[in-house]
Amino acid sequence: MNSKLIGCISFIFLLIATSCVKDEVSVVSASIDKVTLTPSAPQSSEKGVVTAKILDLKGIKSATLYYKSSAESDFSHTAMTLTENFIYSAEIPEYPKDTKVEYYIRVVNSDDLIALYPKDAPDKTASYTVGASSEIKLYINEVFSDGTKDETDPDWVEIFNGSEIEVNLEGYFFYDEGIKTSLGTEGEKAKRVLGNISIQPKGFTVITTNYNGETVTFGLSTSGDAIYLEDPNGVLVAMLDFNEIPLSGKKSYGRKPDGSDNLVVFDNPTKGTSNNDAN
Repeated sequence: MNSKLIGCISFIFLLIATSCVKDEVSVVSASIDKVTLTPSAPQSSEKGVVTAKILDLKGIKSATLYYKSSAESDFSHTAMTLTENFIYSAEIPEYPKDTKVEYYIRVVNSDDLIALYPKDAPDKTASYTVGASSEIKLYINEVFSDGTKDETDPDWVEIFNGSEIEVNLEGYFFYDEGIKTSLGTEGEKAKRVLGNISIQPKGFTVITTNYNGETVTFGLSTSGDAIYLEDPNGVLVAMLDFNEIPLSGKKSYGRKPDGSDNLVVFDNPTKGTSNNDAN
């Protein structure tokens, strides 16, 4: 067999093998992102409009919104409609004032793979309370600065959502005292822009600070530091100054009770949970 023929056969085999690998790699579920409820706190006379950006290279077979009041045992559901570039939308009907409404999204793609938002639905759902205040109240609730320099036990910051509505931190800016003092200088450091992080009403989220991934890339000083949170418009919405508070020895510093102005050092940190019973 001549070398040209062998070369052609090898090339064809390579193309087939590569194609098979690509097909195998691409068999994944759809992505669900930028989920928004409008208005953020519907009144009893208003429907809740849920929108989401849903992407799948092979196509979406169905996108469905499930919803119910917390008193109901079964979810109702309605199809989500494609309204513009990858944006799907559906309505939740009116409910009486003070009703807690739970909802989630289920997407089936052309490979019959299922994607959920939230990812643990229906065990965990997004929710809102009809007629609740739409005022956003966020707090830097607790900080821990004596962590490791890797993912084993890094520094962390706990954010408490004192609002009556779910708050998404996408587009918020997050930074410490070192980044703040560098702003406007030749060695200016960039503020971290947060991604799609949702916090339920009266809930908590934890952001670790000193390794890459879904995290920021700065560390907190055990001899004292400060943490700042700005909304997407650059307005400061939360901060915690502990510049004069040494936190070596695996201690944390935060608000007790949650969201209050009373600040104490905790010998036993309460990462991601309430500080109300901490000591």
